[in-house]
Amino acid sequence: MNKIRLLIVLIIIPLLTGCLYPKELRNQNMPTNDEQLERVQMAVNQYREETDGLLPIYNRDSDVDIFIKYPIEFSKLKERNILGETPKNSYEQGGYYTYVIINPEEDATVKVVDVRVTQKLQSISYDVMLYINKNNYLPFKEVLFNNYFTIDNDLLKYKEDDLFINSPYTNNQLEVILDPIGKTLIDYRPDVYQLIQKHEIDEYEGDLRYLLTEYYPFAPAFSPPMYLEDGQIVFKYEN
Repeated sequence: MNKIRLLIVLIIIPLLTGCLYPKELRNQNMPTNDEQLERVQMAVNQYREETDGLLPIYNRDSDVDIFIKYPIEFSKLKERNILGETPKNSYEQGGYYTYVIINPEEDATVKVVDVRVTQKLQSISYDVMLYINKNNYLPFKEVLFNNYFTIDNDLLKYKEDDLFINSPYTNNQLEVILDPIGKTLIDYRPDVYQLIQKHEIDEYEGDLRYLLTEYYPFAPAFSPPMYLEDGQIVFKYEN
C-alpha cells in the first residue's frame, strides 16, 4: 500500500510542476496593466517624498533616448521597503517590459517599454551601421521628410517585412526608418492618426509622442518628435 502511495506522489509532483511552470512564465510575460503601473507609480511618488525629490533610477548618458533615459531601479524602492516585489512582467524578472519614468521634472510618470521592440530595432541598427561603415552613405530608399528616410531592404538583404515591427499600442505594423545620421527609429504616425481620429483631436500643442502616453501605458521609445500641422503629422529633427 505504501509503495502505491509513493508511486502516486511521484507521478503527481511532475504533473503539478508542469502545470505551474507555464503559469509562472505567463505571469512574467503578461501584458502590463493599470494595477501594476499604479503600484509602481505610488512607490515612485513615495520615494520622491522621502528623498526630497530624488528618483529611483539608473544613471544614463545625456544623449540617451528621452523615453528610456530614466529606467527605474527597483532595488532602491526595496531598500526603503516601499515596494516589496518587482513586477512579474518586468525585464528584471524575465518579462518583456522595462519600467521607465517620463516627465521626471514634472509628475515623474511611470510607463513601460517593450523589450522585444527594442531588441528588434537594435538588430536592424547593427546592420545599418555595418552598411554605413562599408559604403559611407545611408541605405535609404525614399525621403519621408527633409531629415528622415525609409530603408532600402534590398541593400541590407532584408525581406520587406523585416523592416516593420508590431506596435505595442495597436498591433499595427510600423515601419523602421532612418534619421540623417543613420539612427534607426520607429514611425508611430499610424498609431497617432488612429488615436486622433478616435478621440476627434483637431489640435495638439507639442510633441505627439506624449499624446500616446496619455492614453497608453507604453512610452514611444526610439521615435522622432512628431507634431500636428494643418491636420498632418510631421517629424521634426532634433540634434
